[in-house]
Amino acid sequence: MTWDAVHQFVPTLPPGDAIGSHVLWIRNRLRVQGCNSEIFVGTEHPSTAKETHDLAAVDQHVTSDDQTLFLYHVAQASPCADFLLERQEPLALVFHNFTPPELLIHWDPDVAFELLRAQEQLTDLVAKSQFAICDSQFNERTLASFGKLATSVVPLPLHNNPSSVEVNHQRRIVLFVGRVAPNKAVHDLITAAALLQENVPDIELRIVGGAASDLYRATLDGLVKALGLGDIVTFTGWIDDEQLELEYRRASVFCTLSDHEGFGVPIAEAMSHGLPVVAYANTAVTETVGDGGLLLHSKTPELVATALEKVLVDEGLANRLSASGHRRVMSFNSEVVGNALDQALRRLSSQAR
Repeated sequence: MTWDAVHQFVPTLPPGDAIGSHVLWIRNRLRVQGCNSEIFVGTEHPSTAKETHDLAAVDQHVTSDDQTLFLYHVAQASPCADFLLERQEPLALVFHNFTPPELLIHWDPDVAFELLRAQEQLTDLVAKSQFAICDSQFNERTLASFGKLATSVVPLPLHNNPSSVEVNHQRRIVLFVGRVAPNKAVHDLITAAALLQENVPDIELRIVGGAASDLYRATLDGLVKALGLGDIVTFTGWIDDEQLELEYRRASVFCTLSDHEGFGVPIAEAMSHGLPVVAYANTAVTETVGDGGLLLHSKTPELVATALEKVLVDEGLANRLSASGHRRVMSFNSEVVGNALDQALRRLSSQAR
């Protein structure tokens, strides 16, 4: 038995978001294979409204004669969860994980409590679902704490096609890409940059991404001012794909000291651009980087600054890391990941016989 229709559900579909890009990629792949596939959202986003449907429109796209699967992307609390718990169609989860509430409670209590609600919803969803696809083995282990469920690990696909155009490097740039949020530990990176500047005075730290917490962003601004780093630290805010491509091309090294990642798309993007990667080894970061970058098992400012300095001044090391990163991202090639997704859906289909 094969699925005639696989409809996806996601809390919202913002542009440029890693989960949103994944949802669109799955839909397009399914359609190419002749499978009916639509995207339903709990909250419509104006920029992607043409790509999605309201939950109330589900019955317009489901027929009793079809073998239909509902696929729910779990990353936050959403009306989608309550809606799906009441439906009779087979349900599978795509588990992207969510930030532990304790990392956000000080900065944004409302978001932290929403994450607690997401955990409650997940317990019920696991009990109802037949199967789950997880971005990483770390996510698979996390999901197991919510109940027993058959799972497959299928990483996120890498979508970008890096430009080969050379960019003139005016300064040595340390790049971070991601939400400016407490769990991303941007404060640790800024603190390390203060020490790095003492030995590599021509560095620039570029922090690319929108702020998820006004209080946290204000605290980072205060930290930059207190450390006298106004001339070397740049917050770009949210940028489009063209600008992001330029950031990757201009950078000298990519660094993330995040305290929690379910996968780490910017890490894979950086490696695909040939950037040496320096990362704090925890949660799913260790898996994503693999042997493609320099993993740190501590993120004291002294250690981080020393690691970045070595990559910036040792061309041989930087080239070796660049080459190993290129090899590593082959695991995230769209066709490789697509075949793994197809296999996971066939496994679910056979279980539903």
